[in-house]
Amino acid sequence: MATLNLKILPNRRKLSGKLGIYVSLTFKKEVRYISTEFEVDDEYQFENGKVCYRKDAAIMNKRIQYVLGIYRERMEGLNLNRFSNCAQLKEVLMKDEEEAEPITVQQLFERRIERLEKEKRISYAEMNRYTCKVIVSLIGDIPIDYLTKRDIRETLFKGMQRRGYAKGNIQMRMTHFKAAINEAIDEGLVKYDEHPFKGFTMPQSEPKLMDITVTQFQRIRDMVTSDSKLILARDLFLLSFYLGGINLADLVETDLSSKTMTYVRKKSAEHKTGERTTSLTIPDEAKTIINKYILGNRVNLSFCNGYKNLQRYVNKCFAALAQHIGIQTSFSYYAGRKTFAQFAFMIGIRTEVVEYCIGQSVKKNRPIYNYVRVMQKQADAAVRKVIQRSEERRVGKECRSRWS
Repeated sequence: MATLNLKILPNRRKLSGKLGIYVSLTFKKEVRYISTEFEVDDEYQFENGKVCYRKDAAIMNKRIQYVLGIYRERMEGLNLNRFSNCAQLKEVLMKDEEEAEPITVQQLFERRIERLEKEKRISYAEMNRYTCKVIVSLIGDIPIDYLTKRDIRETLFKGMQRRGYAKGNIQMRMTHFKAAINEAIDEGLVKYDEHPFKGFTMPQSEPKLMDITVTQFQRIRDMVTSDSKLILARDLFLLSFYLGGINLADLVETDLSSKTMTYVRKKSAEHKTGERTTSLTIPDEAKTIINKYILGNRVNLSFCNGYKNLQRYVNKCFAALAQHIGIQTSFSYYAGRKTFAQFAFMIGIRTEVVEYCIGQSVKKNRPIYNYVRVMQKQADAAVRKVIQRSEERRVGKECRSRWS
């Protein structure tokens, strides 16, 4: 909740010796002050938020209340949940909507990328940076106030189609853009009579087959090689699999020095609701690999000089491993997560338990899960069952063709 009131600051006199009247903004237990043009000669001329003991007191109070009303009206149109502190809210309230230059597409994404980088969501920030380049190259760096449904459908969407972008690529760019616009609306940076994405249906891409068969899994696990790239790819793939499909960004930041690992998945930390923490007992199979890389309490892969370089190097390692094993489908670090989820599904582990293991939100369109909780004990049992199944050559008639 945020409140706006009128205040004077007795210890903050102007050069003229007079006291300025400020709009006091209180938000999240913080206070910020917005200057106004109004001032009084001394403290006694301002009581209970009103000017008094002056000939022009009535006129001043009307004018001050008008200014206060403008700020309150602006605040009513904002989604306060989007602001992390009082200073951010003050900045938005002080924008003169008539005089301020409208924010452009480039500026819109720069704000979003800066926030993502502060949250250390580096990979996602890079994706948005590329999305910005694509959008600007098609529709130009135009003010977002002027965006229309035609810009989205005709210029942007069809423009990406003409360039030959895959459905999944288009969906990603459009999703980033829509999210950025919605954030701008929530922060009061733009208002639309009609949302430019209204009625637009996001293209749906075919899911990539990134999971591998049991036989391929066992070839990776049992592989003997002196090639450093193959060794790193094998170890990271197995770590992701044994630790319930943990993402690379979470793997390098999670404390793995004790029997249990606990983390919040970075990718969904901002929008995931309810229980955000995933806790799993580290399997012995994973501990053996962890001991090869651990430094202090975390896996040390700093030889790649930064996370971006690590990602690039890991992608090269996984490409080499796929060629070595003979994997024809898409194969990257993410394959460990996909393979874990696929194996779990094939042996009948409940969906909400799998979601807990991989750090996903329990979906709201399954009402029964509003009444149950997934405990670490259940997740540990699920991981152990998946690992045991990965040791087997055959897993039943109904899935032999996929797993053998």
